[in-house]
Amino acid sequence: MTTGLFGIARSALITHQTSLQIVSQNVANAETPGYSRQRPLLVASDPVRMPVGNIGTGVQFKGIERQRDQLLDNAFRSANTLLGESTYRRDMLTQVEDIFGEPSESGMAATLDQFWSAFSDLASSPGSLANKSVVQQRGRQLAQQFNDFDTRLSQVGVQTRDRLDTAVNEINQLATQVAELNSRIVTAEAGGSTASELRDQRDLLLDDLARMAGTRAEPQRDGSVTVVIANSTLVDGGNARALTIELDPPTPPPAVPPADVPVKLRLGNSIDRLAPLAGELGAMVGVINTDIPTLRSRLDTLASTLVSTVNAVHTTGYTFAGGTPPGVAAGNFFDPGSVLNPVRASTIALSATVAADPEAVAVSRDPQAPLDNGVALDLAALRNNTTAITWTGPSGQTETAGFTTFFRSTVTRLGLDVRAAADDVTVRDTLVEQAETRRQAISGVNTDEELIQLMRVQQSYVAATKLIKTADEMLQTLLGLI
Repeated sequence: MTTGLFGIARSALITHQTSLQIVSQNVANAETPGYSRQRPLLVASDPVRMPVGNIGTGVQFKGIERQRDQLLDNAFRSANTLLGESTYRRDMLTQVEDIFGEPSESGMAATLDQFWSAFSDLASSPGSLANKSVVQQRGRQLAQQFNDFDTRLSQVGVQTRDRLDTAVNEINQLATQVAELNSRIVTAEAGGSTASELRDQRDLLLDDLARMAGTRAEPQRDGSVTVVIANSTLVDGGNARALTIELDPPTPPPAVPPADVPVKLRLGNSIDRLAPLAGELGAMVGVINTDIPTLRSRLDTLASTLVSTVNAVHTTGYTFAGGTPPGVAAGNFFDPGSVLNPVRASTIALSATVAADPEAVAVSRDPQAPLDNGVALDLAALRNNTTAITWTGPSGQTETAGFTTFFRSTVTRLGLDVRAAADDVTVRDTLVEQAETRRQAISGVNTDEELIQLMRVQQSYVAATKLIKTADEMLQTLLGLI
């Protein structure tokens, strides 16, 4: 231990020079994403005992303190988890909403209305081949619209599954990087110092993991963090467990399209489903397992009920070759499907007979009266049937409505979901901004504050040099007296 004026001045010079380097590092990284402000820790050196009492020996550099608040980090990541989930859900549901394009003159509601109106026009002119052709065309147009909706829903589902695959790979990579940084930090801090830059890198990764997967980080005594996802350990020290995606068909498997078979996530060697999910990951799985299957179920119910109801009325009628009696019992208007291939939105189509010849459209209920319009009137009256459809949702709730009302209810529910997700994004984005502002107040670099600190350290450094000069002058005076 060096004592005396020169020793005190020397320790001051060395210590304040180091402090200047730390302040300069802060200024240089003021715009570096994830950088945490650093502060030098200075302590008085151990004094020496003298006859007159304890005399100080100068200043000592103890270490670097990283300005970070774990509670603020947790608050930011929690808010960011919710924002990531609602943002992805809003974007995907908006994409689904665009499929239906309601309200529109060419949407499903308008097409249904035109379908019923075609039967009304046919009832007014039972013998008109042109009106029968219009009915045939409206039926084909309606079936094609169902087919198109189902195809586009499937495309959204495929896109979401692809994005889920990409997200799982990204999460696994992030988890591996966090595990590697854990090992490096533990090694770097074994001597008691703080690996600030490595911790900054790890915190950026933890922010991304929270947004994507709703993870939380639990600091450990050795400097590492344990990362938890859905109450399971994703990263423990230097080890990371991988996420995998699997199909999860119910037992017994329901009669659903392959695109609607649910998926599940597993962690490491666990055979159990990873739950509950959050963040973007939770939103993706929710769209795949719930939102799209529910919409498809409603469309399938609408299509199958439409087919069975129209066919039930149509088969009570008769068609007339050349317009002369007796009539021939009419067949199905739509293809009725089969047990192995039931009618869905993806398969609804005109029956082969009606598709080939508009004369196969039944109008009369009397085999001796070609100009009877009983069947056409009954088919047109289906527009006003308010209990035609009964649908049971995933949670067991039952809904009964007419054809157009049921479809409009489907679109309305979807619109409400989109609006709710958009409102969530607005609120949660504000919460994230507030949380980030509070966090930056602690860990962010304020260049004005750093410049003030720079001047203070500089003045201390200059004062130390003056102390050396004063001590030297005193020494020279003393030597001059000898």
